Amino acid sequence: MSRQKRSKTPSAQRRAAEAARRAAANKRIGPRPRRLRTLFALKPPGEYYREESWASLNPDVTPEAAMEAIAADQGADSGVAESMSALLRFGHVYGHEIPAIAALHLDTVLRCSDYLPAASRETGISEDDTLESMHSLHAQGMLLVADDGSIWLTVPPGTPFSAPGGQWAFVEQKIESPVLTDPSEQLPVGQSC
Repeated sequence: MSRQKRSKTPSAQRRAAEAARRAAANKRIGPRPRRLRTLFALKPPGEYYREESWASLNPDVTPEAAMEAIAADQGADSGVAESMSALLRFGHVYGHEIPAIAALHLDTVLRCSDYLPAASRETGISEDDTLESMHSLHAQGMLLVADDGSIWLTVPPGTPFSAPGGQWAFVEQKIESPVLTDPSEQLPVGQSC
């Protein structure tokens, strides 16, 4: 009994043709850019990321219109206006879903610790740019606020270096827990350290 070489089945031929088409397109226009997953989509663990800790920005309302409405309703110098201003500032980094309590906590901890000036000196960029970079890392899940309020370097699930089982990996504590450890005890926005 001799073995005959099997010819490609129609489905195998289709798969080969599709692979060749993708390779040609990839060569012609380059690979598709990877879609960044938002922190909201990554569903980070912990008290600072509970469902009620997130704020949603309406993509149909301009930041100016939002601030005008808050100023008319609450006053331009109110705490609500300060909080909305901070959330709008975070919006371009985090997208429409902002981890409000975690982002405000990160902002406060960075501004009130010596980490921000030290990182700014080390990298040679301004403190504002360093602060925005830290929020960018947070928005990608590379930094998280732990339940005790400390800031950790993390690896999100579904990446090559995530923890076994595709879980979050807390790699290194970057900033120790400040005096406030309860997410509900946030310093008001704009309060000096």
